Amino acid sequence: MPTVSVPGKAIQFFFTDTGAPGAVTNYATLILVHGHSYHGAVFQKLLPLAPARGLRIICINRREYPGSSPQTAEELRVLASGSDEERATFMGETGINLALAVDGIIQQCALPSTGGVALCGWSLGNAFVIAAMASIVSLPSETRDRLQSFVKTIIIWDPPSHAFGISDPPKAYVPLHDQDLAPADRGPAFGKWVTSYFIHGDLSTRDPDQLNYRNPDASKKATFEEMSIEELLKIVDFSVGIKCDTIVLESPFASILSMLVNKALFDPEIRAAWKGTEVSYMYGRAATWNIQFTVWDVERRVEAAKGNTPIKFRPIEGANHFVMWDDPNLTIDELFACMQR
Repeated sequence: MPTVSVPGKAIQFFFTDTGAPGAVTNYATLILVHGHSYHGAVFQKLLPLAPARGLRIICINRREYPGSSPQTAEELRVLASGSDEERATFMGETGINLALAVDGIIQQCALPSTGGVALCGWSLGNAFVIAAMASIVSLPSETRDRLQSFVKTIIIWDPPSHAFGISDPPKAYVPLHDQDLAPADRGPAFGKWVTSYFIHGDLSTRDPDQLNYRNPDASKKATFEEMSIEELLKIVDFSVGIKCDTIVLESPFASILSMLVNKALFDPEIRAAWKGTEVSYMYGRAATWNIQFTVWDVERRVEAAKGNTPIKFRPIEGANHFVMWDDPNLTIDELFACMQR
């Protein structure tokens, strides 16, 4: 079971690895960081497609997920009831640990610098990739130098609004908070909602009234609608949300996450420290409203920066939040396109 250890800390991360693609020596590597509940196995349909594209894919399981280290009792206390300062420090340390893990994987797997590395967060995983990006000036010099040399692209993929600390629009709807549903029904309703397809209005207007908040496209099945619970449990761990992930998406962390986004993407010192690393933003046009709403927020921040912090936006028409499962070929093509310089 492949793992990478964080130097000087009792922390390890489990990862899956497709390995070097045949005889190619200057291949590119895509490192994926998963979101809430769905761990690295959610990307499994992408793995067989990597070698034909001269690509290596590595999927990291975040802490608490299968094979990776749990949070300490003190970290769990900070998550549940820590002060703003303690929680900000926690997110900063989490970013440093992820950056050190990526550096460890670069060395341990002998990745080639010529092909380069793309670090990609999906869903809630973006909050941790952003934290890692923001940590660049706090890393040991040898780690910083290696990341600057190897990481050619950072890919933001489908972050929901709360993962970036963005406040909800007036008509916001998430089944988990639906008081008209019995508590026992909210989880299953959310599971269907978040894996469904949505037909939105004119997204170019950035008008919240153009968002479809509640009503999935009836002509398409939700991604995991016909999956058995036994199959589902192979790609999820529902226990982690209660302890760790859910609180990160709630109001106590909102200002911290928003600050990290501003620091990672728009702070001149941080962007300069990443040197030539590009940032791509990939998102599904048929994903839930909170995916679209985040795009608008980041677009506005880019416009306010007046070209000083370029981000390449890449919408995927017809894609929902789980396009990697429903259409892995399209997904890997889009990810590969994000990596092209």
